[in-house]
Amino acid sequence: MPRARWSVLAALLLAVVAGLPSVTPVAAGPTAGGMTSDNVEYLKHIPFEAGGPSGARLLGKHLYVAGFKNFSIYDIADPENPELLSITPTGFQFPNEDVDTNGKILLIQEETPRGMLHIFDVEDKQNPAKLAEFEAGDHTFSCVLDCQWAYGGYGSIIDLRDPENPSRAGNWGYSPSSPSFDVTEVSPGIVLTASRPLRLLDARKDPAAPKTVAYGHAPDDRLMHAARWPDGGKDDFVLVTGETPFSVRCDEDSSAFMTFDARRWKKSKTFSMIDEYRMTNGTYVDGRPPANVIGCSALWFDDHPDFSDGGLVAAAFLEHGVRVLSVDPRGKISEVGWFEPHGGSVVASYWLSADVIYAIDAVRGIDILRYTGDA
Repeated sequence: MPRARWSVLAALLLAVVAGLPSVTPVAAGPTAGGMTSDNVEYLKHIPFEAGGPSGARLLGKHLYVAGFKNFSIYDIADPENPELLSITPTGFQFPNEDVDTNGKILLIQEETPRGMLHIFDVEDKQNPAKLAEFEAGDHTFSCVLDCQWAYGGYGSIIDLRDPENPSRAGNWGYSPSSPSFDVTEVSPGIVLTASRPLRLLDARKDPAAPKTVAYGHAPDDRLMHAARWPDGGKDDFVLVTGETPFSVRCDEDSSAFMTFDARRWKKSKTFSMIDEYRMTNGTYVDGRPPANVIGCSALWFDDHPDFSDGGLVAAAFLEHGVRVLSVDPRGKISEVGWFEPHGGSVVASYWLSADVIYAIDAVRGIDILRYTGDA
């Protein structure tokens, strides 16, 4: 069929879909872990030993979870029945939000005035060992180029080619006038920063002095929290969250989950915001608490394994739990499922398989869910 006819058919299909009434998931009622929509099944609770979890990283068949006093490693080959392999004490460290690893070394950032970066050898999952610590001052750190380098949320570049002797190598471009929170390597040497504005960095030729190749702008220059670019930076959409901590009420000023257009970035050198999704308060039975203590910031999220130019996202919203969001082929966002924990505060969520979601809860531990809706 000629390309022009395919384009016409695609346009007609989008028009039909846009005209369909939106379907809001209804509550299935309370479970042992919390309220859920009718397409989310609560499976079980995994307590987190010696302090609430504050961040995690999923890599292969292992889940690395950091908390206020330790980090734990789980074998998640069977997602519904994770096996605890080890618990490593770290002393009180807050918040360790975005731990990162290549499966050999693990990076945990300590949120203190000194901002210590702790480096662990985790090749033996049952016996991790500390390699070094480095006074960096950043909020988070992420692995770059197989953890030979660490990029910090506040711009630091740390040389980890000898992980027992880390050294400061440079700054990727952070400044007080363009604050940042986190960075993510979307493909080897290509790094996306959750900053104002978003930056796409190319560190392949010179990791100590990466080149900024594109920017992403929100209309109101809001504070960004986390950013992901599915399919190794080949997807049509960049996915981003903001942050508004300790918001008692959720309103038009609350942080959002956002989609940015990445379809023409090579020519325009920019990513532009398409849509946003914000939390609102409710009545509990509708999956939304009437008020907040910690807030309803959009925090760490994960795109579905089958996400491709649209699809499902599991996003954490603190006291508002996990929201299963759908991004359509235009980049428009809708809610299609949810889990609201009893007395919890979800900081991160991950797809462990096509239907199993882990909710990493700073109060409760780990809640395991199954999404039964249409993927």
